[in-house]
Amino acid sequence: MENNYDFLLNIGFTLNEAKIYLALIKNRAMNGYEVAKVSGVSRSLVYDVLDRLVSKGYVIKCEGETNFYTALDYEKIIDKIKEENQNNLYIAKEKLKTLSIKEHDSEYIFNIKGFDKFIDKAKELIATAKKEISLSIWKEEFILLEDELIKAINRGIKIYLFSFSHINLKGAEVFSYGVEDPNNLFPYRRITIIVDNLDTLVGENIGDKSISIYTKNHALMSLTIDEIVLNVFWLKMIQHKNLLDSCKTSKGFLQALEILKNEMNISTNMTKNFMVFDYQFGGNKNGNDKN
Repeated sequence: MENNYDFLLNIGFTLNEAKIYLALIKNRAMNGYEVAKVSGVSRSLVYDVLDRLVSKGYVIKCEGETNFYTALDYEKIIDKIKEENQNNLYIAKEKLKTLSIKEHDSEYIFNIKGFDKFIDKAKELIATAKKEISLSIWKEEFILLEDELIKAINRGIKIYLFSFSHINLKGAEVFSYGVEDPNNLFPYRRITIIVDNLDTLVGENIGDKSISIYTKNHALMSLTIDEIVLNVFWLKMIQHKNLLDSCKTSKGFLQALEILKNEMNISTNMTKNFMVFDYQFGGNKNGNDKN
């Protein structure tokens, strides 16, 4: 036990410092020769180690014709080490903060496999929303999230909802075509949810094979918001052209698009999504383009 110095080594003492300090704390003031003899530290090293302990404030040096050394009270040393460590940890933290290149979650895109997990993530995001939720959704998936959306509205969360389906959500701002058979318009059902203009979740419902994405990336969030806004814009334009009532079926919706396409001289080659365009106008129910 007498030769166990670990408890001092663990708080920053070197082995020779620990030997000398214990020798001094067990005895009255000693000169260098006596310290070397009692501690077991060689005379060639003892004065360097004593000077180091003095500079740290752990040992008091009484100068005279012969220098004598005495140990500082151990409680004062413990308090001193504690304060120095706290200061050093703070300095290290601030230095590392300025030197480190922080990788934020916003740099990453995470894949979510399986539609059930997509719904679980959607419920989690809706439950943690603080200000607003924007979403583009179909009736089938809306039903799965309806309870969570109602709870969010009751918490004061603003909800903007776009859908081709007929959807009612009291307390939300709903933009809906009210198409009775919207599944005839698209070869897939894509769902988009943006929470607090920060978290973005996008996926398609194809069951266990679904691969959805979740991200905080600002660029992808902006693109997703833009698509919802553009969908709302087209809805409002169709409404302004008094064509909305004719859009209650997929056939009527496509006829309204045809009217707008001809009126605005939009080439079929300008469609943003050839797969959807081919599905709607070409009748390819596999959702593949003709090429």
